[in-house]
Amino acid sequence: MCKIHILCLWLICLLFCSCLDSHVQVTVFPETKQLLAEKVFVEEIFAADFVEKAGDNFVISSTKTDTTLFLYATPTLKFKSATGLKGEGPNEVKMFPMFCHTLDEDFLYIRGYEPYSIRKIKLQEDGSFSFVGMYHLDGGEYNFMNVIKDSLLVYYEGNHLTVTKYDLKNKVKLGEIKKETDSHNESYYYSNRGLISANDSFVVYPYIYKKQIDIYRVDDFNLVKRISDGNKYPAPSIRDAKNITCHYFNVYAGSKYFYALYVGHKADENFSDRTLEVYDYDGNPIVKYTFDIIPHYFAVDEKEGYIYATNSNYEDYLLRYKL
Repeated sequence: MCKIHILCLWLICLLFCSCLDSHVQVTVFPETKQLLAEKVFVEEIFAADFVEKAGDNFVISSTKTDTTLFLYATPTLKFKSATGLKGEGPNEVKMFPMFCHTLDEDFLYIRGYEPYSIRKIKLQEDGSFSFVGMYHLDGGEYNFMNVIKDSLLVYYEGNHLTVTKYDLKNKVKLGEIKKETDSHNESYYYSNRGLISANDSFVVYPYIYKKQIDIYRVDDFNLVKRISDGNKYPAPSIRDAKNITCHYFNVYAGSKYFYALYVGHKADENFSDRTLEVYDYDGNPIVKYTFDIIPHYFAVDEKEGYIYATNSNYEDYLLRYKL
């Protein structure tokens, strides 16, 4: 009788496993560490909207100031220069500057000098800009932009939950990843809304309203791995926004790993509980970081082993964490 029970249990487990999506992986981190912020005082006045690492520079964009771009040397975070004056001149910023994430250490890519173009910029040793190229874009929605090998643009359309791969040289779309939208028109509250970041080989898509991350190959846009806790989450209620649980808030795709900032509670609760989840591109969990001071916007320097960040509650400081 005991053998029959064991056999039945084994068959049930086998059947359950066969029903699971082969791409799905439930996460157990082998290690958790606390990172302590080193506060680096800055005299410059800005309100950070976006950050990016470009070569040996940590670059901040600030739309609330007349000068919109601030450069700091890495890993010291010593101020180098400020540029990007607002205006209508040929090399002035006409809209809020948005960075295109790239692993290319030689260039910085910025949309904002014109509404529908991306400037390719060579950073000089002193932090000054040399404009070396421009890519023109069609009208549309361009969020979480990534430039790959100076030829591909991978970006996100939040209103349509679409990730697009675009050939910058030939101005043609090469592929799309479309997520299912909800029946209402409030796209910010779509159940499958997320954010993206890409390196030269992979695109990662963490979800805002569920604990799930999808990893896709850049080459064919096929799903490689789905990291999920396996839970079914209710659709966000527009009428009850204060009780919506936020999951992933930010993500950075490095060369070796990607770094996903996780919230895991309601917007009106204490956001100091945020953690940073680190994975390789096979979806394997590497380490989970906790913080004494949480980063809001951040970039990762895998070569030097630092995270550089801003936090709006510490306006006079940049934050640096040793990994």
